[in-house]
Amino acid sequence: MASLGIQAEQEPLIGDRTPGSREWEIIETEEHYKSRWRSIRILYLTMFLSSVGFSIVIMSIWPYLQKIDQTADASFLGWVIASFSLGQMVASPIFGLWSNYRPRKEPLIVSILISVAANCLYAYVHVPASHNKYYMLVARGLVGFGSGNVAVVRSYIAGATSLQERTNSMANTSACQALGFILGPVFQTCFALIGEKGMTWETIKLQINMYTAPVLFGAFLGVLNILLILTILSKC
Repeated sequence: MASLGIQAEQEPLIGDRTPGSREWEIIETEEHYKSRWRSIRILYLTMFLSSVGFSIVIMSIWPYLQKIDQTADASFLGWVIASFSLGQMVASPIFGLWSNYRPRKEPLIVSILISVAANCLYAYVHVPASHNKYYMLVARGLVGFGSGNVAVVRSYIAGATSLQERTNSMANTSACQALGFILGPVFQTCFALIGEKGMTWETIKLQINMYTAPVLFGAFLGVLNILLILTILSKC
């Protein structure tokens, strides 16, 4: 019974029918149409947030890296930036394989949880007494690993759209991805108003400043994204 449920989720939500035909009208009800498009829009948001996770700190990594670890040089900065893409490259086939055998919401939720945890780790890279640059490297790599859900998102959208809708939907997915890359630095600029010193929550040793506020904001959006997936995507 469980395997049948998994198979049903992995199959396309609707068939590739010709619009206006009687067969299409029987399969696609108005309620089902609204439900699947709610899910698709949630995954647009997921794709957007994956891209924001990369670019929201791209301008502040170097000054923050120099602040937390004086031994960091420009070559190590390259590794920190590349770690995101490396993590994404490793995670993509893993999450893709996972989604082939289990409901797609599982790898989606786990990947976003990893990104949320990695963003929180990034906010605490100033705490250790030494080797802070390596903590930043791990944090950025895990954020990239969490962004490896791109293949799952595209797979779900491909299965949730008809042949006539698919091209436009995939184009919108790519547009959301590009928009995330563009708006990430804009968000970073807004948080720069907090300043380098910012404020410190002594109880939990959390510094909220221009370097950490963007990732904390990203973690909050990730939690919101998980809630939306649990309440909306699970109904499809």
